Amino acid sequence: MKRKKATGLTTFLLGAAVLCLPFCGCAIRQEALVEVDGSGSVRFHIEVEPFFLETMLEMAEFSGESMEEGVLFDLEKITEDFRKKPTVELVALNSPAPEILDGEFRFQDVQEVFRGEAELRESGVVTFSRSDKESSIRFYLDRDNFVQVSSFLTFLENPFFSMFSPVENEGTTQDEYLEMMEFVFGEEGPPAIRESTIQVRIEVKGKILSQSGGRVIGRSVIYEIPLLEVLLLAEPLEYSLSFR
Repeated sequence: MKRKKATGLTTFLLGAAVLCLPFCGCAIRQEALVEVDGSGSVRFHIEVEPFFLETMLEMAEFSGESMEEGVLFDLEKITEDFRKKPTVELVALNSPAPEILDGEFRFQDVQEVFRGEAELRESGVVTFSRSDKESSIRFYLDRDNFVQVSSFLTFLENPFFSMFSPVENEGTTQDEYLEMMEFVFGEEGPPAIRESTIQVRIEVKGKILSQSGGRVIGRSVIYEIPLLEVLLLAEPLEYSLSFR
């Protein structure tokens, strides 16, 4: 089977990658640029496997939950959530097919994004600091602060997605989790999860001074994380980047 990758930025840019962690067998592509002054933009493309979408629609019908006309991504709700966040500007949002979400957002000051969002600031998921000569970003995710990320990203509070989250599966082994995925999604579920990774790419307009947990390619740092590790969060995930 062809290796699948979920490619993304990181939670420090509104958690677009974390938003998609409950999706098994999803493809996420994101292009992000961070300027030295803290401004930047993110373009993202999210596409879930057809078998995932079909299962979610069946579950919604069985439980009586509303998923209007087979729509997985509620554009109106996502747009409204962005409108409530003055530190970011939603430039584009589109769902050309039920299983696809495309979009772009911008920010003038990434530091203000952190300060303006109490959930992110208090959770410690992301810390950002800037001096005259250096900017630093630290990303830390565990089961405890995942709860606060979920409250920031209301998409994750949907019961269809929360059932796959690290919080709901505390103490579950990898084998047990994959067995559950096979029960829910059929035989396609486990290999889709095992073969997927989250690839976090951060490009900076400046010089990279140091980083931990990834690899440097030009002005970008690439972090690759097995999806299963994130879905279970048996161990905390921690990464950092400094640039000027």
